[in-house]
Amino acid sequence: MKLFLLRHGDADAGFPDGSRKLSAYGRQQVISVAREHVAQCKDVQMILTSPLQRASETADLFTTYGLTQCRRQTVDYLLPTTSVKTVERNLQAVAYSCLLMVGHLPMLENLINYFAGDSGARMETASIASLSMEFPMQGSATLDWVHYSRNLD
Repeated sequence: MKLFLLRHGDADAGFPDGSRKLSAYGRQQVISVAREHVAQCKDVQMILTSPLQRASETADLFTTYGLTQCRRQTVDYLLPTTSVKTVERNLQAVAYSCLLMVGHLPMLENLINYFAGDSGARMETASIASLSMEFPMQGSATLDWVHYSRNLD
């Protein structure tokens, strides 16, 4: 399985947390990342996204500017505080060999460390990581790379 993990772009401050939208800068970050990684993500079969507004907007932009023909599904198990065991269990049940998951901290960093070992990987806004594994289970993945959004200022 190839698993791409994408953290949402920069978001406006606000409350409630689930309704926070991407800032103008965050939209630019995601568009840039989508355009830069379209070739690496060409085999993605499904985009799974958190239901929170900023993640949903990130998935929309990534689809528009990178994976225009890709299907998408909103799932509750990509919320910021979801346990890695819950994500693991859900990934073990999917029939896709290449996925893009859009989510949040701390869950994305926890997921990298769970699958690939304590890599020390950081996921800044609009960062994308690539993991490779035969089957999604603890310690089974290789962290291929983590790419950070370029400073767009």
